[in-house]
Amino acid sequence: MHLTQIQPEAEPALDRAPRTVTTLLVGKLMSRGAAEHLCRIRNISMTGMMLETHHTLGYGTWVSVELRNGDRLQGSVAWSSEGRAGVEFAQPIDVDHILAQAKASLERFCGPAPRAPRFDVECAARISCFGRYIDVTLENISQSGARICLPRPPREDTEIILTVPGLPSRRCTTRWATEDKAGLIFLEPIAYNDLGPWLEHCNLDS
Repeated sequence: MHLTQIQPEAEPALDRAPRTVTTLLVGKLMSRGAAEHLCRIRNISMTGMMLETHHTLGYGTWVSVELRNGDRLQGSVAWSSEGRAGVEFAQPIDVDHILAQAKASLERFCGPAPRAPRFDVECAARISCFGRYIDVTLENISQSGARICLPRPPREDTEIILTVPGLPSRRCTTRWATEDKAGLIFLEPIAYNDLGPWLEHCNLDS
């Protein structure tokens, strides 16, 4: 994943400052209380940003976007359309700093499954390990990994298959294990357009 400079698209503009356009800058969107949603920042300036999200945002909604390095961008929705929203920051930001930190985070966690925003969930799932099927509880998930709860989890570096209802099955390896939990790394990340709608469905059910 990398930042790419492209020409601005024809979008409703927060035209108070020049745009720096970015692609695939993934974050955790928080609004309306404690709900968490997956989002992507498509462009950003010192005064605002344009988001892609499967979560519907209304005009004036206060939002906070947490990036993978821990930075948070906060503001209110200035416009919204299907799948996109423009956010005006509460205070001007240092765009160069935000992009530099995002780049450093990607380089620090480079590899087949770089760290991505994690979302707390609680749902039934299943793993396949050495030909055995084991029911587990999925406790959190991101595009690049998950945490599961089960008696006697597989040892570290064990290859398994994780099956979660509503998501494509994923080959993964255990990164760590305790008495009743294991952290998984996906060999191939979950697509943004698969995980985003699934998380929205979980939020509706909770």
